[in-house]
Amino acid sequence: MDEIAIQVSNISKKFKIYKTPKDRFKESISIRKKCYHKEFTALENVSFSLKKGSTMGILGINGSGKSTLLKIICGYLQSTSGGVRVRGRISAILELGTGFNREFTGRENVVLYGGLMGLSRAYIMEKMPEVENFADIGDFFDQPMRLYSSGMYARLAFACAINTDPDILVIDEALGVGDAAFQHKCIHKIKQIQKKGVTILFVSHSIGAIKSLCQEGILLENGRVVKIGNAEDVANDYHARLALKEQEKATAKKKDAVDSTFDKAGTITPSMPNTTSAGNGDIRIEGVFLLDKTGNSLKSVDFNQEVCVSVKLKAVTRCHPAVVGIFIRDYYGIDLLGTNTRVEGVDLPVLEAGQCRSVEFSLRLPLLKGSYSITAAVRYDQDQPVFYDWKDNACIFEMLPPMERRIVNCKLYLPIKVEIK
Repeated sequence: MDEIAIQVSNISKKFKIYKTPKDRFKESISIRKKCYHKEFTALENVSFSLKKGSTMGILGINGSGKSTLLKIICGYLQSTSGGVRVRGRISAILELGTGFNREFTGRENVVLYGGLMGLSRAYIMEKMPEVENFADIGDFFDQPMRLYSSGMYARLAFACAINTDPDILVIDEALGVGDAAFQHKCIHKIKQIQKKGVTILFVSHSIGAIKSLCQEGILLENGRVVKIGNAEDVANDYHARLALKEQEKATAKKKDAVDSTFDKAGTITPSMPNTTSAGNGDIRIEGVFLLDKTGNSLKSVDFNQEVCVSVKLKAVTRCHPAVVGIFIRDYYGIDLLGTNTRVEGVDLPVLEAGQCRSVEFSLRLPLLKGSYSITAAVRYDQDQPVFYDWKDNACIFEMLPPMERRIVNCKLYLPIKVEIK
């Protein structure tokens, strides 16, 4: 059995909320133990385990308890009840720059950070060139941090955490630090340490980052675990819940009565096997089919084969859809191809209650060998992320290897002409 790096058992965390500082003082000196606070439950009975060498992403809207959970795991907060067991040395990026002294130089703060992590000075000095090179802030490395821009501050903080060879790396919404080039460097570095077997636990609002970097995922809502499992499934569930919230906002703003396809507990009700669904249900996606030129259903596709993606719609009430779109994703949930009727310049007709229509997208698939999925959506306002219906993993298919045994290190191959002049 694989060793467990992080074991979280029934963690709960409650905070005392006071209206004013005076209330806190009055409560502390009250002889009758009069209560002047309200309790806020940030986490309630959260449990999960993470195997050594695995990467888990934590998703949830702001206020769902993500940061509180990480702080408890790292030992910065004490839980009200429950326990955490950690095997290995943790390097954490919870709040970028936490523990730094703004009057110290960058180099001096690296020594300070390493000391707080329990590293020897000799080891810190050995790692100093790696940290300096990764931060890439030039001469500012030996200047006081009060002179740093926020981007430089973030670069040094990330460089310290990720270049000290931790057993467990904990990151709280820090993959978006710095400029685009630095973000790419961070992702590349994370993938490198994944190969070394480092356990990673991180919070991110980026569904793409969760899908591409994580094997496992956990979704928090109001301090509770609402879904845990495969990272792609959890990310799709999170996406569906976001779409529902946007839909509810738009509905309230427009004062339209919208029937939800979610039950009272907020659980997604799928209409297809292994499919995540969301939308108000006025138009339903009855099926998504991958067809060849003669209309036959396909489960496997030849490289660059001409195919048709057929999205079958059925109106529950009289509706006028604005956009029908599709995405083709790889095994890890990364979007590779996508389009919609608006992009292609096609206007959709009004659908009467009970009426069915098929929207067909004809294209070639220059994809390399592997498993792929098709996501389809239909929405009623092109400028709002509000859906009649939206289905992830509505159709799964396999790409066969190219007849020409080319070795191409990518998922999508486009013909390229090469000349030497």
